[in-house]
Amino acid sequence: MIRKNVSMEDEYKNNGNLSAAIRDVIEFADAALQGHESVEDAMEYFTRNSTKYPEIRNNLIESGECILVSQLSFRWLIENTDGILVDDELVSEIFNPYQIKNVPDLLEYLNIRSQNMGWEVEAYSSIWEDNTEVIVIENGDPSLRAYLAEAISIFIGRHLNLDVPFVHRKSNSIRIFLKEHRSYTDVPAGIRKNFGALDYTFKEIRSKPDFWNSLVERYRLQRYQRVNLNKDVFETFLSGGIPDVTNFIEASAGKPIREIPLYELLAICKRLITVTQLANDLERTVERGKISIKIRHQFSEETAIEKLTEFFSKLFKMAKWQAAYLRSGQYQI
Repeated sequence: MIRKNVSMEDEYKNNGNLSAAIRDVIEFADAALQGHESVEDAMEYFTRNSTKYPEIRNNLIESGECILVSQLSFRWLIENTDGILVDDELVSEIFNPYQIKNVPDLLEYLNIRSQNMGWEVEAYSSIWEDNTEVIVIENGDPSLRAYLAEAISIFIGRHLNLDVPFVHRKSNSIRIFLKEHRSYTDVPAGIRKNFGALDYTFKEIRSKPDFWNSLVERYRLQRYQRVNLNKDVFETFLSGGIPDVTNFIEASAGKPIREIPLYELLAICKRLITVTQLANDLERTVERGKISIKIRHQFSEETAIEKLTEFFSKLFKMAKWQAAYLRSGQYQI
């Protein structure tokens, strides 16, 4: 039998009552062992993993800084705001820009806060095959993980001169690929593409809700059988002319129309007809060495079909690659 002697100062003897002090110790030990298989497990929990104890979260709730919501409600909120960028104020609330100066600081800050708040999210950085730095976020609730990944990306875009060209989402992790980028005015393009594809759209809807609600309702009731044209383009059509949409094409490609290759020009034109509903599809075919563009549409009036053909003919003739095909007679619409 192994015995251990315990000495106790008078101040800890429950006002001098040793028996009462021993009873308190037994009751405390019994409570501490609830949910633990052994004394050692309980000891480890209350020492090494003391941050799991809920005082921190309880204090945040009691102070009104945080509220308690169900996991189901939180997931609904995150999933239904997907594509809308998290506000800078919320990002700064999670990650203090005055304390974080680099990626290691950011990850350490996140891991400590995750431990204190019981998020069970872990973050670390690694180097990918092409020497690209990658931030990996693992474990925890998937919706919380997605929210933190977006907040991290916005933070590094705003404060660490980095962009996110690619994000790889898996069942239990998110990989955020990084590249250097300097932006002093807006969220970098890669971050907006990966996390805020609907951000501008929702801002416009909020600015003019009556207009957009009415427009969506009209499109829905008419099954999208509507044509959406710029005012100047529509005016040109009304006057009997063929509108020039070179500016739209060049803005989409980011270069002069004569420098746009055929495959890219076709892709932009497909995007154009999707937005305007001028046609259903454009298809390129090659037969006996001749390149043809087929326009699929739902118009029945011959005049309308001729105008549509002239519109796309004018557009393709303005491209540099088109001139060679026209001279050799190897192009048709």
